[in-house]
Amino acid sequence: MTRFLGICALALLAVTVSQAQGIDGKWKGEMQSPNGPFELTFSFKVAGDTLTGAVLGQMGDMPISNGKVKGKEFSFDVTVNEMTINHQCTFMSDSISMKVKGFQGEPMEIILKRVTESDNKSK
Repeated sequence: MTRFLGICALALLAVTVSQAQGIDGKWKGEMQSPNGPFELTFSFKVAGDTLTGAVLGQMGDMPISNGKVKGKEFSFDVTVNEMTINHQCTFMSDSISMKVKGFQGEPMEIILKRVTESDNKSK
């Protein structure tokens, strides 16, 4: 019985780790602003339960901070003009659901899609 429970625990750990590693890479989404929509690109790297990376944009790369991963849920902060914006995310294998507070403090949801090799070649 102890051996069976150990095997179950290892299987659960493997699933959790594989989900977190699926977050690695570049992801794109579109955010609505008072001036219209604009594209955001995120670069993520997972190491254990820690998330690092950056938001890649026209104004340069902004590093993410306080990145945490727990299974398919993860969160991080980005500081823009001395304002810290918290991002709450759910990894869904082919997309990421991201919740942030918008320009006027209203909650927004952004769906990110993975940047593929063909996306990179078309630019």
